[in-house]
Amino acid sequence: MKKDVRSGKIVWGRLFYNNKFAIAFSVFLSVVLWMVLVSNDTQDRPHAIPNVPIKVVLSDTAQADGMKVFSQTDTSATVYVKGNSLVVNQLKSSDLVAVASLPSNITSAGSYILSLEVQSNSQDVSPGQYTFSSVSPSQIMVSVDKYREKTFKIQSDTSISYKAGYQSDPAYFVGVPTLSSDTVTISGPERQVAQVNRVALSNYEVNDTLRETKKFTSTLVLYDANGNKIDQNGLTVNPEKVDVTIPVMPRQTLTLNTTFTNKPAGLVLASGQIQVSPGSIEVAGPKDILAGMNGKFNMDPIDFSSVSPTHNTFDINITLPTTCKNLSNLPTAKVTLNLGDVVAKQMTASSFTVKNLSADQTAIVQTDRLPVTVVGPADEVEKLTGSNLVGAADMTGKENFTGQTEVPATFTVSNSSSCWVYGSYMVNVSVAKKGG
Repeated sequence: MKKDVRSGKIVWGRLFYNNKFAIAFSVFLSVVLWMVLVSNDTQDRPHAIPNVPIKVVLSDTAQADGMKVFSQTDTSATVYVKGNSLVVNQLKSSDLVAVASLPSNITSAGSYILSLEVQSNSQDVSPGQYTFSSVSPSQIMVSVDKYREKTFKIQSDTSISYKAGYQSDPAYFVGVPTLSSDTVTISGPERQVAQVNRVALSNYEVNDTLRETKKFTSTLVLYDANGNKIDQNGLTVNPEKVDVTIPVMPRQTLTLNTTFTNKPAGLVLASGQIQVSPGSIEVAGPKDILAGMNGKFNMDPIDFSSVSPTHNTFDINITLPTTCKNLSNLPTAKVTLNLGDVVAKQMTASSFTVKNLSADQTAIVQTDRLPVTVVGPADEVEKLTGSNLVGAADMTGKENFTGQTEVPATFTVSNSSSCWVYGSYMVNVSVAKKGG
């Protein structure tokens, strides 16, 4: 190796004048060129193309029978190709496809081993310029079955438990758990779906005394007919999870209060004249709702047109707000009215008006005389005549009607603050357009 005497540096250009170095360099360069040529020789040495997609093809018979592929061991393969280097080196995984065909004689559900056959998938590269040497893997296992879906009601009663020795607070009511979805749909291979017998929440234990609503999210568990858990692999569970709410509300005893409609303003009923059975119920509900009730609850009203000396007992609905629960489980209460010395008298009404009529219409009550029953204190009833009765024909629901029709009529009693008309009545009305 030559050095510049003045600088002491190696002069590389002079090395090639050294015969031994020139021979060694030539041999090294030949080896490198040989390796490059060999590595690019795809005529004899296969070129590997990875990530070639695998396509499973069902026979026409299997497809007509509703069969589908639900799983396969591999979704891509490595294909080894020989041929023209310029062509082979341009091939991409998308230019090829490995096909696994299900034989036409297979029509039943099961798992099958299928061989892979590589096919060209390119429009740009001629398949005649290369050949397929091999494919890895050469076989795959596929699972085929019919598609099925089934809907189940989600069970929660056996999944939620309370720790040993749990003590509830008697001032609160713990309700039945509610779910964000009451049902779940299981879909997938028919054989697997058929194994599902019921669906329940994952087991959940309540540890602390509940004094407010409890919320949590639970996964769903599938069980077979023998109570064994089922692996969800291969199945689609929709929804996979549900939100669970255990309602917790304060409880309170409310006195039942009787209300009325069409009650004469001057008629006073003392507390001893109204008997309610039961007199109270136990209710659970939100704190603000219970506070607003002030210890009592107004039942559905009694229409005084249905009250008479001989008809004075009623079964009244107890209609609580939707956010409350009737812990007494009594939907109605029996109300008895002690009316004292009231009497009933038959009288004839001959004066009528019309209400709830459209502004562009006119109406005439064709009924000119109608027998009605008047109820009230004896001394007031005796003073009344038919002229004290005024009936109002109610056109509600028939505001745009024209012609002859029958509508309900309500009555007021003049010159008396404690009398009312008992019963329901209908009158005939003739309706016409103004200017018609």
